[in-house]
Amino acid sequence: MTEDLTSLLTVQVSTVPEAAVVAAAGDLDLGTASVLRAQAVAVLAGRPDALIVDLGGIAFCGSAGLQVLAELAETTGAAGMAFAVVADRYPVLRPVALSGMAATLTVHGTVDGARGWIREQAAR
Repeated sequence: MTEDLTSLLTVQVSTVPEAAVVAAAGDLDLGTASVLRAQAVAVLAGRPDALIVDLGGIAFCGSAGLQVLAELAETTGAAGMAFAVVADRYPVLRPVALSGMAATLTVHGTVDGARGWIREQAAR
């Protein structure tokens, strides 16, 4: 019997004036990272002005989740698109810091903070 990954990780997509927002909640690990990846790639296919990945609802973030963030950072960077991560809790902040990704990702505590940063980037 296969496990329904959507019960372990939920992903919702929305838009704000500055960006597409992909919000995830649950466990982001080897078994569920593909769910976040698929949703984010689908959003990027629509060529938004910027991408915000909101991980405020993540209870666990493993290396596969970090890999998705690295892939998204590379893809958005190559497209010249602003990319922001929203995280304000230990389960995401700790692995991002330990992996060294804090130096390459733009992490904000709130979606509003990420939106403000994107507006600043657009004004440059």
